[in-house]
Amino acid sequence: MNAKFYRRVLVLIILLWIAGCTLADNTSSGETGARVVRVIDGDTIDVEVNGQTHRVRYIGINTPESDEACFAEATAANAALVTGQQVRLVKDQSETDRFDRLLRYVYVGETFVNARMVEEGWAESARYDPDVQHFETFRQLEAQAASAGRGCHPTNVFNDGSYTR
Repeated sequence: MNAKFYRRVLVLIILLWIAGCTLADNTSSGETGARVVRVIDGDTIDVEVNGQTHRVRYIGINTPESDEACFAEATAANAALVTGQQVRLVKDQSETDRFDRLLRYVYVGETFVNARMVEEGWAESARYDPDVQHFETFRQLEAQAASAGRGCHPTNVFNDGSYTR
């Protein structure tokens, strides 16, 4: 009877440990759940994961810098999509960039934030090798936004002639 009790306790502990691992983070698939605590600019946010804050740089897009035209508008568009939201962060190949920011695709529910920013013209597509899973999609969305004159495109802030960063 004593051995039976200890086996049940051990099984319960193992089950609780497994449940805790799968609820907190699904890193084996490259996905993490997080809450947005601050919007830095059009392509960078701070998120909280398990009580820790991490800076996240959106993969595959680039938005105007603080000294460029349309910076405030792109930042506001990003904020409208993600502020205070629970987000799903999806890794491509790289974990972080040279500034130790997490590199991720960002989703709010079914909304693919990286793609939405490009589609609405607030961001340009940018090829950051080796993280190129959605580059062609972003490039097509950018072409459509540019031809429609959406978002920042009328300012010509994205017209440097290159997708590579």
